[in-house]
Amino acid sequence: MNTKDQNSEKYLKAFNSYFNGQAKQSFHKIREDAIDNFDKLGFPSTKKEEWRFTNIAGIAKSDFKIAKRNLVDQVTEKDVESFLYKNWQGTQIVFIDGFFSEKLSKIENISDKISIKPLSAHLESDNDFVSEKISQLASYENEAFVALNTAFTTEGCAITIPDNIVEKNGVHIVNIAASAGCLSNPRNMLICGKNSEALVVESYHTLSDEEVFVNSVTEIFMDENANLYHYKLQNESFKSNHIGNTAINQKANSNYISASFDFGGKLVRNNISTELDGEGINSTLNGLYIAKDAQHIDNHTFIDHAKAHCESHELYRGILKDQAKGVFSGKILVRQDAQKTDAKQSNNCLLLSEDAQIDAKPQLEIYADDVKCTHGATVGQLDESALFYFRARGIPKEKALSMLTYAFAEEVITGVKSKPLQDQVEQLLLQRLSS
Repeated sequence: MNTKDQNSEKYLKAFNSYFNGQAKQSFHKIREDAIDNFDKLGFPSTKKEEWRFTNIAGIAKSDFKIAKRNLVDQVTEKDVESFLYKNWQGTQIVFIDGFFSEKLSKIENISDKISIKPLSAHLESDNDFVSEKISQLASYENEAFVALNTAFTTEGCAITIPDNIVEKNGVHIVNIAASAGCLSNPRNMLICGKNSEALVVESYHTLSDEEVFVNSVTEIFMDENANLYHYKLQNESFKSNHIGNTAINQKANSNYISASFDFGGKLVRNNISTELDGEGINSTLNGLYIAKDAQHIDNHTFIDHAKAHCESHELYRGILKDQAKGVFSGKILVRQDAQKTDAKQSNNCLLLSEDAQIDAKPQLEIYADDVKCTHGATVGQLDESALFYFRARGIPKEKALSMLTYAFAEEVITGVKSKPLQDQVEQLLLQRLSS
């Protein structure tokens, strides 16, 4: 029996016994299609080009149990307080092992016109506006981890922002893995109406140092002239595995600005794809990661320029120590109708040890002739002359190294539109630099 068969059988068996009343939901047909696709696909191997640099055999062979609600009522405010942000004025929605915790969530300081509900409420109502949109963007036909998430989708956060509503206080979706050895499948939906504006932070944490597997999917629909500031912070334990898939569709003149920050995790893979489905669109995908020991952090981006007069910007920066490994694969597709496209992609990595490693794979695929597209990738070490400059002024070596490394990361951090999140990211970065 090969690896695929073993894991297909394991999760098929779990699927058949996992659902009870939820099997009556109309969405369950999609779950069944998804588990069938997962059975056909199996976990990807390094023989597949998209996964050439990231070996997920450890995830495939581990015996993760599908998460249940067992610990939702046991986690306390004290347990989660370190994951929240000082001076955060907006809403916080807390999920434990992927399940909504009403007692830990606070929906306040937000327009009453914005709908924030657990995804389960939409699935139970069947055929409403939100449930009809699930799986329209994140395809489970070819992506095994999306298929696995979709098969076990029961809960997540669904946010709907009506036309012409501007919400600046923000929504913080706090995801906490609490059960050792579990596989949780958070599923989020963000629907931004015409001329709307919002700020949403997704953060991922673990309560213990035990191994877990978090397999998240977020789908984002942006209507014309919508503005969304979307940030993802992953600070799970160093034994955790994290696969994240984010799929965005943007309509004309919309503006999507994102940044992902990775500090924790044993094996981390972030897939983010956006379709520029109208003219006048602006899309920004930024990222910062710092890894040590044997951490492996992989960022995979895909920007689809489908229409003319659009801009996209990418800036990813990585800091690798010890035997850590980073991967960046960024593809920009410019279709034939996407004339006057302006696309810029930059990937920079700082190696702080001889054993640290980065694999970078920038890709441009262009079918239009009137475009401006650039990409660049750099890999290097700290500037010795700058280090000498600091040391000559009496600054200790370790402090000088931290200052230079922070300066390398600063551009991504200062672009964040939320000061509380900025402060949290800076604090985590400084902690990592000193450890």
